[in-house]
Amino acid sequence: MTTGLWVGLGAVVLAGMLQGLFAVPMKYASGWRYENIWLVFSLFGMVVLPWLLTMATVPQTATVYSMTSAGTLFRIAGFGLCWGIGATLTGVGLTLLGIGLGMAIILGLSASLGSLIPLVVLNPQQLNTRPGHTYLLGTGIMLVGIAVCARAGMLREAAHTQAANLARGSFLAGVTVCCLSGLFSSALNFSYAFGGEAIEHALALRATTTWSTGVVTALAVTGGFLANFAYCAYLLTKNGTIARFTGPGAGVAWFCGGLMGLFWFGGQSLYGLGISHMGGLGVVIGWPLLMGMIIVTSNAAGIFTGEWSGVSVAAKRFLAGGIAIILGALAILALAQRSA
Repeated sequence: MTTGLWVGLGAVVLAGMLQGLFAVPMKYASGWRYENIWLVFSLFGMVVLPWLLTMATVPQTATVYSMTSAGTLFRIAGFGLCWGIGATLTGVGLTLLGIGLGMAIILGLSASLGSLIPLVVLNPQQLNTRPGHTYLLGTGIMLVGIAVCARAGMLREAAHTQAANLARGSFLAGVTVCCLSGLFSSALNFSYAFGGEAIEHALALRATTTWSTGVVTALAVTGGFLANFAYCAYLLTKNGTIARFTGPGAGVAWFCGGLMGLFWFGGQSLYGLGISHMGGLGVVIGWPLLMGMIIVTSNAAGIFTGEWSGVSVAAKRFLAGGIAIILGALAILALAQRSA
């Protein structure tokens, strides 16, 4: 293996670990509600850091956008807005289900649908080919893995409360929110699918291949920020929690929110760097490795922070089995990507 490949693998592994840990600081923003911490995270991770990096790495950023058609820019931002709805639901889902289980469901659906939906919309004739059949198989197995993880979650909730009916209702709401999050989160792939014109202009103005996609990323995630801002603003007004931004413990909470943004966007940036060093193996190895590391890391974080304490051995076995099935489905989807 070449040095570049090892560097790429290391970057992707670190990227997965950072994104798997991004929600952990939420647990330590004491005194803040969901809307406070999620708004600060969104501001740093979806606006400040993406634009700073893009302006630093893409020459003549403003010129790139002025050369790009309004229709392309609207599609990039529009799909980013849909992804932002999924990101908003991610925060709600992780609050209801916990980091590990929530991330497994959200990422599993997002990964499978993010591959399958563009194929159905843009190239439906390929569904009846070998790659198309492999995509369908991987998606089906992914749904099985999610169902097994869901069973683990039901057993966990039953162990954590004596009010079984309340737990069931809370759990079902969490699964529903996480499934919707996975569906909407897959829309970010569409921003790249329809944003080729902007990337071409960036390359023409001497942006490197590694950083040229930043013109799509920055605009798309800023569109996503609008959805997060709208929901958080609604909750801040409804719950009267605006004053908490400057209340006791606000300094630590602001740091936690900024750290979430750094973990999330830092992981995304490292992934782009990693696959650029891996050459043709980037898509084949890098993508399932990233998803797998996020799922494993987020569940490890959930275990270490007490989300699965006091549950039965059967619940833990269901969780391990569900994660193993999801990782297997990711490998199958990667094979479909390679043969497409």
